[in-house]
Amino acid sequence: MPLEDDTSETAFQSNLSEAMRRTGGDFVTDRRALLAAGALRGRRKLARRRAATVTGGLLALVVTGTAGAYGGGLLGDRDGTSVADMKRAESPRPEPRFAISGKPEPHSKNPKWYMRASADQMIKLLEISLPKGQFSKQRGTSNFGGPDGVANASLVYDDGYGKSLVSISAKRVDPKDKALKKSLTCPDKGSPETCVTDSYGHMIRQGFVDRNDPESVKKWQAYRISSDGFLLEATEYNAPAEKGAEATRNKPPLTAMQLGELAGAVEGAFTKFGVMNAETFSSPQAIQGSWAVRETLESLVPNGLSQAGLGGLGDEGYIVVYDVKLKVKTFLRATVAPGTPDGGKVRTRQKAGKQPGSLEWSAETVTPEGLRVTVTAFNSQYPNQAAVRPEPPLTLAQLSAVATSGKWHNFK
Repeated sequence: MPLEDDTSETAFQSNLSEAMRRTGGDFVTDRRALLAAGALRGRRKLARRRAATVTGGLLALVVTGTAGAYGGGLLGDRDGTSVADMKRAESPRPEPRFAISGKPEPHSKNPKWYMRASADQMIKLLEISLPKGQFSKQRGTSNFGGPDGVANASLVYDDGYGKSLVSISAKRVDPKDKALKKSLTCPDKGSPETCVTDSYGHMIRQGFVDRNDPESVKKWQAYRISSDGFLLEATEYNAPAEKGAEATRNKPPLTAMQLGELAGAVEGAFTKFGVMNAETFSSPQAIQGSWAVRETLESLVPNGLSQAGLGGLGDEGYIVVYDVKLKVKTFLRATVAPGTPDGGKVRTRQKAGKQPGSLEWSAETVTPEGLRVTVTAFNSQYPNQAAVRPEPPLTLAQLSAVATSGKWHNFK
């Protein structure tokens, strides 16, 4: 069942309406309806890109040595330039407090620099894109157009293992800017920092607030330039502030893959016209990261198997499960994608793996909400490795039970 194509009549009408609204000074339209209609293209674009993800061995770590764009962040200081301080103690995931129609018109009429994002939108986007935890000290900056404008948000995130400052940013750039592209290339030579490149094209630097002091607060950043002309950035620390605070944990809370995925969530929240997708803030909550898939998968693992590793990208999450009896580790993966409801049919498959003796068993179904869930088990620790047991740890019946669990109905 293929993904829907954004070249459909609906997408064409959405794009045409947005282009007319943006360029026609006297053209009047319903902005809320326009925002909702423009959501589909960005969501489908993100779904197709994420569907191409390949797990296991995706990251190549390279020791780095040049400051490049890393020093203070391409999009500015994350702990001093925010203009809206919104402490929300009543709820860790409050409803957004913004109305598009109440915001000023973007300054730029040039499609290349057009952007419309409020501080409240960016804060809400950051909150719904992080794994479960407690949030405090939310701050954000609005951007209503112009090549120098930046929309960002930051908050203190606590997952139970120590507080961490986390931030996201987006601004319009020229995707063909050679100097900017060069600044987002991992150098070849080394320092105490490392540089990671993921399969989405995010450059992820793992370093320190004081680049010459490995004992200082750790600062990890993920950057990406999108083809639609956005520079996306996600930053995290192992302290509740960049400066003036002691480290509260050994390392920042998100892995390198999750940090790149957070930047990807920011990209997916915008259409190519610089408008935020209304579906990003819809309910039930759209899947924003592999951690949600992985956490659901982990909760469905049968007795006798424990989690010994985890990861994923996009709408795919995996765990390495440990068999307490055989004392071996094997790979279990779940992927989600748009699908057409077919009455809850379950399709199972058994095939040989990439290495001699390795096997790959899977079960797939489509939820009533139109989410295709595929659960795959291997008899090897990773898909491209040799078998460590005769068969995968889950039978086809168990895989089917995981795929058809009602817990997947919470996703969209």
